[in-house]
Amino acid sequence: MTRLKIEKGASKVRRVPLKTTIDGAVADDLALMGKWSENDTSYLVNHLLRFALAESAEFQRYKQSLGNGAENGR
Repeated sequence: MTRLKIEKGASKVRRVPLKTTIDGAVADDLALMGKWSENDTSYLVNHLLRFALAESAEFQRYKQSLGNGAENGR
């Protein structure tokens, strides 16, 4: 598994609203990580999800099987 690196004070990225709820303990950890890294929660959630998706070998195989159609959805 590769290492997750959260850069302090990272720049903003284009975002799309995601309606979801986050468990209390996870929300607490995100708030603490935001304070530590000087990043907003939205940036951290995106970064963590990007990392998790990249690390999921089964999902990556599925994505590859779809071909360029999956890339166009980004």
